[in-house]
Amino acid sequence: MADRASLPPGGSTGGGIASAVPDEAVPNEQEVAMAWRAARSLLVLHQQLQAGAPRARPPATGVDEWGLIGDAAHDPTSDHTPHDFPGWGRDIVTAADFPNRPDLGLDAHRVLDDIRRSRDGRVKYGISNGQMFSSYGVRGYDAWTWRPYSPKNGDKHFTHGHLSVVGDARADGTQPWQTIGAGVVADEEEDEMGASFGPINIELEGFTSLTIPPVNGGAADPRPAWLNFCNDTGSQIYGLRIWYTRGDGSWSPLPFTDANGLIAIRSGQRVTIGLPDGTGGLSISRKAIDADGRVVDPTDELKAYGGHLTCAIERGPVSR
Repeated sequence: MADRASLPPGGSTGGGIASAVPDEAVPNEQEVAMAWRAARSLLVLHQQLQAGAPRARPPATGVDEWGLIGDAAHDPTSDHTPHDFPGWGRDIVTAADFPNRPDLGLDAHRVLDDIRRSRDGRVKYGISNGQMFSSYGVRGYDAWTWRPYSPKNGDKHFTHGHLSVVGDARADGTQPWQTIGAGVVADEEEDEMGASFGPINIELEGFTSLTIPPVNGGAADPRPAWLNFCNDTGSQIYGLRIWYTRGDGSWSPLPFTDANGLIAIRSGQRVTIGLPDGTGGLSISRKAIDADGRVVDPTDELKAYGGHLTCAIERGPVSR
């Protein structure tokens, strides 16, 4: 499964780093990149597996091996496709992939078997090594038992594991999964989850420039981090442009946004973006939404949302 828009906490963007400081020259014909988010338990899973098997973290494995959202050709019924869940939220991805690299300490089948045996109430189903299990019985197989998996596309998941979670608020539970790395995540309460900070006001004009401790970097306090938005804008969609830097003088669009760093967010929609390793600065500016629903530069006639907007930085436990 190809990941086209998101990184796990602490992920890497690989190539394509922009060499210039971001400016306001964003094409007005840019299509809207509507925001989606992953169930928070899946973000915990990625964080936990990378803590439990640190040799398997990017760049030793590819960022696309830690997939959340599917590419444009992906099955629209897949849990990798954002769906709306009444009573819980909109545009939520409820599936995560992770690499099967026993040589690097990450055995996907063993991880999923641990989760299967724990009978965690967040689980929908898991797939690995030509087998799957589900939290419900199907076709003569009891719940929580392995059964053969032979999909039409022939991908039996030997190279990666897949976990789908239920489509309700249980999937946002951030308790550790009962597999490798659980001890690291369980230390979060004692560790006070680091110095999370916010709300941070987003300026109406110009850039909101944020200096943050290097994500999973620095000698004293290396931690994963997430950028969060959730604002009340009435019925109005608001547009943002978000870029990041690792402190080397170059800037890039933040993963999860489009190729120009643009994103459109609905009122009341929570958006959580895992920040790439080494991120030390963020640049956020407001954009307008035109009559066709596209993110565009503000003008005298077409203004950016003028109400109060904030964001917050959430930091995880110290990286071991």
